Amino acid sequence: MNILIILSYIANVLILLPVCLLLLKGNHRFTQIYGADTTARQILVCMYLTILTLSAYCLLTRDLRPLIAWVLLGFQIIYKSFSLIIIKDKKVPVYWFNFGVTILHSVTLFLNPL
Repeated sequence: MNILIILSYIANVLILLPVCLLLLKGNHRFTQIYGADTTARQILVCMYLTILTLSAYCLLTRDLRPLIAWVLLGFQIIYKSFSLIIIKDKKVPVYWFNFGVTILHSVTLFLNPL
């Protein structure tokens, strides 16, 4: 089911490219959601940029090895699952994007065993 690996990487790029650009630009709405431009937010942007870069690289090189997908998508499933527990305001868009991405990546890995 390589198509799901491709779909997961595309979702990462389509979501994270504008999010990273708007966070780096200091968009007012994103400041309301993510908080002030602190060291913690800058580290989060670095994590997002890493996921974005690796996803784009795998798409551009057509590297769809399940092991790479398991590491990259598995990492996202774990940290996004923690965010679903820790985020108190369930109305923020980040919560629901994390929920959707966690479901997508979980299905991708379930159908692409190692």
